[in-house]
Amino acid sequence: MQRLVWLKLFPFFLFLFFSLSLSADSKRHHIVGVFADIEREISVQNGKLVGHFAPYYHCVFSRVDGDFRFVNMPLAQILRQLEKGGISIGLPLIQTVERDQYADFGGTLFQLEYVYLMVQDLPQLESMTGLRFGFVRKFAGLELLKGDSPQVTHVSDWEQAVRMLRLGRVDVVVLPKIMMDLYLKDYQGAYYDRTAAWIDLSMYISHSVEDNGLKEDFRDAIRTCRLIGEKNHEAWDIPGRQRDPED
Repeated sequence: MQRLVWLKLFPFFLFLFFSLSLSADSKRHHIVGVFADIEREISVQNGKLVGHFAPYYHCVFSRVDGDFRFVNMPLAQILRQLEKGGISIGLPLIQTVERDQYADFGGTLFQLEYVYLMVQDLPQLESMTGLRFGFVRKFAGLELLKGDSPQVTHVSDWEQAVRMLRLGRVDVVVLPKIMMDLYLKDYQGAYYDRTAAWIDLSMYISHSVEDNGLKEDFRDAIRTCRLIGEKNHEAWDIPGRQRDPED
């Protein structure tokens, strides 16, 4: 009798075993490149995201099924690997036409205020000629250049850009306002900042990712987490911009 019951149940257990195996094998495995030069804002420690921006991304990834491995990378490497398909996702990133050619922007997750940082109280930047701007290499903010015939010096990170500003080698640095205190904490001289733009930050998903459902899952999660984040700016420790009535 027991043998008969076992024979009847065996196909069921066999089906269950293969179903679980298939489910495990088909789980999404993805490498996520994380901008390595802004450790206080976001970084990877012990395989997890940490920093000021982390709550937004925790919110997103908690709503998307998959096995995600986070790796610190320089910005230029993130963009190169997104284009080559070496990583599936890169963050935190802003949208540009160039990046749209090889990856999909996830939609606005949160906004940051970017500023023009100066050590002289310059006139209106639009009215000046030959201003020297310090820009992080591959930083997608060249549309923020002002004045006639601006000059651009590319550097490896914002710390180097601010150091060049303090030495008088550039006139203006464009950077997130939230990071100004990091690079000016030991500076005794005068400095000035003006709002350059409020810029949308999110993530990019490489075109090499064949799972279209993953992209839609991220977009849905980002929309949800943007709304949650707008109600939790203080708790999440990111200076937020009030939403425009028409948004």
